[in-house]
Amino acid sequence: MRVATGGTFDILHDGHKALLGAAFGLRPESVLIGITSDRFARESRREVNPYGVRERNLRRLLRARGWTRFSVEPIDDVVGPADDRPDLDVLVVSAERAHVGRELNEARERKGLRPLEVRAVPMVLAEDGLPVQSRRIRTGAIDPHGKRRTPLRVHVGSDNPVKVRAVRRVLSDLFDRVRVSAVPVATGVPEQPVDQQAPVGARNRARAALTDADFGVGVEAGLLWDASVGDYLDVQYCAVVDRAGRVTVGHGPGFEYPPPVIERVKAGKTVGEAMAEITGIREIGSKYGAIGYLTGRRMDRDALTEAAVLMAMVPRIRRDLYSR
Repeated sequence: MRVATGGTFDILHDGHKALLGAAFGLRPESVLIGITSDRFARESRREVNPYGVRERNLRRLLRARGWTRFSVEPIDDVVGPADDRPDLDVLVVSAERAHVGRELNEARERKGLRPLEVRAVPMVLAEDGLPVQSRRIRTGAIDPHGKRRTPLRVHVGSDNPVKVRAVRRVLSDLFDRVRVSAVPVATGVPEQPVDQQAPVGARNRARAALTDADFGVGVEAGLLWDASVGDYLDVQYCAVVDRAGRVTVGHGPGFEYPPPVIERVKAGKTVGEAMAEITGIREIGSKYGAIGYLTGRRMDRDALTEAAVLMAMVPRIRRDLYSR
């Protein structure tokens, strides 16, 4: 088997390593690696290292990984040198460049050559959910491993201090520098969400809050009917959306409300209003919450909300396991 792959290889990063790892992981007889020429590279970017520097750095990486069966050729157009090589079998490309495989095979078929098998490699994502790219490294936004070098901007779709505080605490533990802002938004669901209205509300809050931030975060609690329990459980959902449009969702622990609370909710009140009537504590939701009262202050709403936020961040913490 003979494999082809290629790229600009401007500032080498984890995305390049994943691409090359996929190519050499096929255990081919040889790998043809195309590197964009200076002229072709400058058609899509203002600044790029000279071809000689990029080739030297690439060869150094290949030697360090023990990959020896390869050849390097310049790429001066979209399809590169693979359009007239009858000895090739597979093309390995990044997911965002999958269209190159189609264009290459069309060019090969026009020349009477068999099409190549195209294997798309998932993009390696940075901490902010966007791909690790040389241009982003060059601007100082991320390092070659996708770690943010500039503060992560986060908008929380609420002015509830409990929600804002929970998001700040969780994300400050996950990232070096975070700027969290409250952005009140419409939820698009009833004031007292029931069943699937809660996760929908969380997603709506996150998307509406994102605007020009890196993450938009929505938190929405609702009553979820659990047939196995035969009752409603209070469940808090969190949704996190990034600038690429990817949404991750999680929720915290669930618990039953006392029957008098459910009766009042069925009569049209919110859980907060019902709990305020029963406990005599006004605006309990913005303090330690119903969970604080019901657990005898063993857990407060901050901890409950933090659990939901952390669960929504799981696919972003282990990005390598959740890549597509």
